[in-house]
Amino acid sequence: MATPIEINISEINEALYGSAAAPIQIDSISISTNILTLKFSCAFNPGRLRLVGSTMLAKSFPPIRNCKFVLQESNIKQKENMGNPYQGVQQFELNPLSHKFVQDAPTYLQIEGWPEKILFIYPE
Repeated sequence: MATPIEINISEINEALYGSAAAPIQIDSISISTNILTLKFSCAFNPGRLRLVGSTMLAKSFPPIRNCKFVLQESNIKQKENMGNPYQGVQQFELNPLSHKFVQDAPTYLQIEGWPEKILFIYPE
């Protein structure tokens, strides 16, 4: 039986957004309702990542929020992985990144390191 993946809460935090992005290679991103699943590779096990969004929104419809994954310094597991890239999967609740906390409110998320905008529709 597979171990369930812990769901991390995303956040809007300008100070964290101003920090360096996590040194990961995003392999895939998918969304199911309000949960984003990130599959990534990295030269080391980065521990738990944080998904942070900028306080600023691009004026478009739907609005665009710039986001990035950052390291949670206290959780870095190890700096080396013996030459083999670490493959990871993490999940993030997206509700805090919405521009309005109203059912069906759309927000585009532009995640650093991922070429496409992701449309997030605020759930019930």
